[in-house]
Amino acid sequence: MKKNILTIIIMATCLVNLVMNVVLVFSIMPAMNKTSNLVDKVASVVDLEIEDANKEEEEYTIQDLVTFDIAYETSVKINLQSDEGDSKAHYAVLDGVVVSFNSKAEDFEAINTSVQTNPVYVNDIVKETISGYTVTTINEATVRQEVIKKIQEKYNSKCIVDVSLTGFLTA
Repeated sequence: MKKNILTIIIMATCLVNLVMNVVLVFSIMPAMNKTSNLVDKVASVVDLEIEDANKEEEEYTIQDLVTFDIAYETSVKINLQSDEGDSKAHYAVLDGVVVSFNSKAEDFEAINTSVQTNPVYVNDIVKETISGYTVTTINEATVRQEVIKKIQEKYNSKCIVDVSLTGFLTA
């Protein structure tokens, strides 16, 4: 008799488990599928925006780059902003700037000619950007990114894709 009661209890537990699984499948799973589909749609929209933003920047290879070297006769010293509480004058030293153009860009010829005939704008942007930093906050990578962004805005073109700072030092 004990064996039969134990079998009935196990069978009842299995039936309750089966009923709970059916409820789970038919009530919770559709809601989870809808949520999953929503997340997938949002993720695909975000991916499209990221791909579109990076699409212009990555449409060139290293062979497509044309460089223009703006070399200074002597090293240029650029005064940096003062840190709070620091009375010592700090400066950055720069030997030149190398501008890289994407030769596959539609406006390559016009922008390349403009920069090569009058590089003063590039020099001014580089000097202005560097002088906006302090000796503790300056970082060559961030300066380069900011310079590229400002030059692209100045010339209203994505043709200029890289800037290298030759002999860049801070003191």
